[in-house]
Amino acid sequence: MKKNQDKPSDAAALRRRAEERLKRQRPESERPITKLETARLVHELEVHQIELEMQNAELHEARDRMEALLEKYTDLYDFAPTGYFNFAADGTILAVNVTGARLLGIERAKLLNRRFGFVVSEADRPIFNTFLLKTFAGKDREICEVALVKGETAPLFVCIEAVVCEGRRECRATVLNVTDHHRVEVERERLIQELETALERVKLLSGLLPICGNCKKIRDDEGYWKQIEAYISSHSEATFTHSLCPECFHKLYPEVEDRAPRPATMITPAKKIPPEQPRA
Repeated sequence: MKKNQDKPSDAAALRRRAEERLKRQRPESERPITKLETARLVHELEVHQIELEMQNAELHEARDRMEALLEKYTDLYDFAPTGYFNFAADGTILAVNVTGARLLGIERAKLLNRRFGFVVSEADRPIFNTFLLKTFAGKDREICEVALVKGETAPLFVCIEAVVCEGRRECRATVLNVTDHHRVEVERERLIQELETALERVKLLSGLLPICGNCKKIRDDEGYWKQIEAYISSHSEATFTHSLCPECFHKLYPEVEDRAPRPATMITPAKKIPPEQPRA
């Protein structure tokens, strides 16, 4: 309360000191100001006041434009479709936008001043550390792809692209979710492996096969003679069933041919035929 009561006296003292300084600056012998000069001074003060008001209005407009631009670029930064990060040389997160925080599933306030490596999978941390070293050592853009750990859910694969800032105290990085692309690549590799395996199996059945002209057994690479169905079953995924053609059925069972069903329906499961030992 005492401080508020002292304000009027302080203002009065300040005014007295200002009047005394004005008297010292203006000699006593100076002639008094005429009415014309007073009117001119009043006019100049009024013009100066209008100039100040116009400058104040311009400052308000400039401030409004700056606030609009700040809001625009803040929106572009925070809600961009890509995660934006600022990393220190050791991987500490100095800044991150809203998209980046949502990508990691962690609040932005909890990410700041923490190392990005804590969300990188243990197997990919050496890749990320090498990526940071190259980024701060050079001046070109560096790119790496790592897997991020998100609790018990499936890993999140991201592509990180960064460039060092002036002064080399930090780098700016974009973090893009490439999980779907990674899954497509994994599926493509799996299909390629399956096709290569199938091709190898086809190659096993290609070329010249030694076959007996009498019993129709096939000799394998180890010199064993196998039934043709046993050989094909061991070199492919084919499964054999057994039946009798009309000629064989007539030859083997002529007395029941008229009463028996058609041979094409007489199917029995395949039997494993053990390979014969090679002849000495």
